[in-house]
Amino acid sequence: MDYDEGLNLIKTLLYSQGFSLYTQIWSDQPPLFTVLLSQWFSLFGQSVFAARFLSVLFSALLLWCFYQIIRRKLGILPALVATVLLFNSWLYIRLSICVMIGLPSLSLFMLSIYFLTLYKERFCNYFLVLSGGLLALSLQTKLFTVFLIPLMLFSLLDFSLKAIKQKKQKENWFHPLVIWLGTLGVIYIIIGLSYQQFSNSDQLLQSHLNQPLEKTMVNFNNVTYLYHMMSQDYEYIFLAVIGILAIFFKKQRDGLFPLTWLLTAILIFLNHKPIWDHHYPLLAIPICWLAAYGVALLLDLYFKNFKSPNIKKGIFPSLAVVLLIVLVVATPAHPKGRPPKNLEVMQLVLKYKSSTHWVFTDRPIYAFYAGLRVPPEIAVMSYKRLNSGDLTSKELLAVLQKYRPEQIVLDRWTGQIKSDSQLTAYINQNYSKTYTDEKAITEHYILSALNM
Repeated sequence: MDYDEGLNLIKTLLYSQGFSLYTQIWSDQPPLFTVLLSQWFSLFGQSVFAARFLSVLFSALLLWCFYQIIRRKLGILPALVATVLLFNSWLYIRLSICVMIGLPSLSLFMLSIYFLTLYKERFCNYFLVLSGGLLALSLQTKLFTVFLIPLMLFSLLDFSLKAIKQKKQKENWFHPLVIWLGTLGVIYIIIGLSYQQFSNSDQLLQSHLNQPLEKTMVNFNNVTYLYHMMSQDYEYIFLAVIGILAIFFKKQRDGLFPLTWLLTAILIFLNHKPIWDHHYPLLAIPICWLAAYGVALLLDLYFKNFKSPNIKKGIFPSLAVVLLIVLVVATPAHPKGRPPKNLEVMQLVLKYKSSTHWVFTDRPIYAFYAGLRVPPEIAVMSYKRLNSGDLTSKELLAVLQKYRPEQIVLDRWTGQIKSDSQLTAYINQNYSKTYTDEKAITEHYILSALNM
C-alpha cells in the first residue's frame, strides 16, 4: 500500500525480537505505535493482515468519535452525513488499511476531543484526565497533532469562563486547565522516559529539520500540492463554506473549533515542506466537520420551507443540494499510485531465507514478509533520512561490513545508494547479482559465499 508500511512493520519486528528503540533501532517517530503493534503481534501473530486490521480499528474509532462529537451538537443526520463524507474523502479508505501512524494518532486525538465534550456536558474531572491522557498518547504516536493543543486549551478556557459566569461551575477558571495540561504532560513524559526518547531526540528532530528543499519535487511546491489535495474533495469544501456561513450567521461558537483547525492546518502546510498524502486527513476532518454545519443549515431551511406555502423560500436549499450532487459527479479522482510489487524478488528472498540472518534493503517490507531481520541501524531508510544527511553512504558501507547480510534488496533508492563508488565496489566484490528489472531500479544480491 505505502512505503512507510515496511518501515513501521520492520521496526516492530525488531522491537519484538528484543532490539531497543532509538539506542539500537533508528527511528524518527515516537514509540507508542511500535510498542502497541508489538503487543498486537504477540496476540494475533506477526502478519501484514493483523497489522492492517489494527489500523482499521483505529479508523473505526476515529469515525465513531467524529460522529459522536457532531451528533451532540448538531443532531444525528448532520453527523451521519459528515461521517460518510469523511469516510469517502480522498485516500481515507486507503490510509485506513495502511500500517501507518498518522490515522492512529488522529484517532486518539478525536477520542481526546470526545472526552472533552463529555466534560463540558457533565463537569466531571475524570473526563478531563482521560482527554489529556489520550492527547499525550496521540502525540506519542505521531507528533503532528501538537499544533491542535492551543485550540483545545482555548476551547476549554472559553467553556470554563462561560460556565463560571453562568454559575454552573464553582471551581476557578484555571483548575480544569491545570488538570488537563498536567495529565497531558505527565503521561507524555512518562512514556518518553520509558523508551529513552528524550535522550535520543536528535533522531526525532534531525531528519525532519535538516531536510533540503527540492523545487523539482511536487511535494515541495506547497501551494500547488495543497491545491491538488483539496481539489479532490471540492464538493466537501462547498458544504464547508455553507457551514462557515452558518457558524457566523447563527453564532455557533462550537463551530469555531473546526474552522480554526482548518485555517491553522492550511497556514502550516503553506510553510511546511514537503507535504505528503498522509497529511490530508488533517484537512479532511475539519472540512467534513464544517460541512456538518452546512448540512444542518440546509436541513433547517428545507424543513422550515417545506411547511411554508411560500415555495420561493425553498429555492436556496434545493439549489445547494443540486449543486452538491453536480460537484460530487464532476470532481476528478486522482488517487496516488501504489508502490510497485515485485513477486520475483520476493520469491528470491524466500528462496535464500534458510541461509539468511540479515537483509540489507531500502524496502524492508520484503524482509518482513519473509520474517527476516534488517540491521536496526537502517530499519528506517526513508527519503527524509537520506536527503537530510542523517544516513550517509559511509554509514551504509559500515553496516554492510558489520553485519555482512546474506541478501541485499534495492528497490527504492538504488541510484542514490549505488552512486557511491566505494559502496558499489564493496557490493560487487562480495555479492552476486541474481535479479535486476528492466529499469535497473529493483535489484537482488546474495552473498557470494551462498552461490558456491
